Amino acid sequence: MKKLYSQRRNALPAMPCFSSSWISQVSLVLFLLLFSACHSGRTITFLQINDVYEISPLNNGQSGGMARVAHINKELKKKSPESTFFVLAGDFISPSVIGTLRYQSERIQGKQMVEVLNEAGLDVATFGNHEFDYDDQAPTVLQKRINESDFEWVIANMQQQNGLNTAPFTKNATPLPPSLVLTNGQIRIGLFGVCIPVNKDFVQVTDPFDAAGRAYEDLRNRSDAVVALTHLAAADDQRLAEQLPGLALIMGGHDHENMRVMVGKVPVVKADANAKTVYIHNLRFDRKNQLIKVDSELKVIDSSIPEDPETAAVVTKWQQIASKSFKELGFEPNEIVFTTTEPWDGHEATVRREHGALTSTIAKSMLRAFPESDLALFNGGSVRIDDVLTGAITQYDIVRILPFGGGISQATFTGDFLHKVLETGRLSRGRGAFLHHANARYDDAQKQWFVGEQPLDKQKTYRVVLPDFLLTGKEFGMSFLVPENDGIIKPILTPAKGDARSDVRKVFIEYLRTL
Repeated sequence: MKKLYSQRRNALPAMPCFSSSWISQVSLVLFLLLFSACHSGRTITFLQINDVYEISPLNNGQSGGMARVAHINKELKKKSPESTFFVLAGDFISPSVIGTLRYQSERIQGKQMVEVLNEAGLDVATFGNHEFDYDDQAPTVLQKRINESDFEWVIANMQQQNGLNTAPFTKNATPLPPSLVLTNGQIRIGLFGVCIPVNKDFVQVTDPFDAAGRAYEDLRNRSDAVVALTHLAAADDQRLAEQLPGLALIMGGHDHENMRVMVGKVPVVKADANAKTVYIHNLRFDRKNQLIKVDSELKVIDSSIPEDPETAAVVTKWQQIASKSFKELGFEPNEIVFTTTEPWDGHEATVRREHGALTSTIAKSMLRAFPESDLALFNGGSVRIDDVLTGAITQYDIVRILPFGGGISQATFTGDFLHKVLETGRLSRGRGAFLHHANARYDDAQKQWFVGEQPLDKQKTYRVVLPDFLLTGKEFGMSFLVPENDGIIKPILTPAKGDARSDVRKVFIEYLRTL
């Protein structure tokens, strides 16, 4: 990519000034053309997105859509091709519904995202924490997606870990840089990337603030301005702005709602997840006073924006692949099954820490599937939509919420064992093992669990509905939750294949139809 440079460069010469006598010797039209060219040369434009898991528009086609974003990018580049950069502040390889499906005998696992972003003209991305999903397959999946990408990657605080050895992540054997210098031939903008820590054996993570400081010091003497492309929590982005007050701009991700706050003179800016909005930043350089002025526009992505036809064709290809797969699994993606009267907050940070309308409704649907049961429970980590749903809910939305599906069963627990399970879930706040329930609650004042209206009795037995996954003991901190444990009284009632209860998503859909 000819506009991206990671090597050191000599200082650029100052822009020439036009004297009034010279101007008087040329036509007004020529002057305006020259002025326009010089003005555009003094401006760098960033198109920013973050946390994009869906390639298609959401909310019945009204919101988001990568083909619409591609249209904006290509229009900006048509006007100023050397001065426009399309960037993504992490989280796009996972999670997504399409990523869980198979195509050509392999799990898709983010391949559709990279293919769409390539066509849309993405220039630079940094890692988000979801780039490291897919468990044991994560190193292989991530490397495949990086190698397939036509865009640059930048990350200053992460390297690959292989035993005691560490090395930079690579793209087709070329190390990913901690930073880049972007230039239009007139202005040089240094850009570095940092990501929140992830707990993966194959990743060595260094402190993002230390890494950012080193990258900034390296860039500031060879750039006219330095910007950060981050995947950090909002509070950490603001801390970074306080640490590095000379930054011109922080383009962030991880938080899924748009924001723009000033920390001193540093704008900290994030767009909405799933490209429901994008930010367009114009950085104008005053060489005489050595100042950068940043003007940012939040642009809503809706049906009023045309689709780029080339990108739309790639999106359609993957939609058709997904639709065929969904129908083979027994789903009608476009069918509306429910309309919410309150937002369903499926953000990872929410479903792993607190109960809400979405998780309560899922648990109730499970309890309804086994009406003779005493309670139902499931792990917050099974909810992967990482988004808020409002209004019409389609079958596709249900699959987005619970992409891994899986069956549910009824097991009989001793009261003592049930107490241990519930307590483990309660104390797993912030993790995927945080449990949601129907017909069970914890009273903080009494420090007591209740099933229905009665305190949990450790001497009784309880019929519990739960996901089959939880009975494998593979959830964090729940290795004891296996059929062999004496706290589980046999037999376990597991529905036969073909029973709707063999897929929790169908259980959820059937329940919503009754409301």
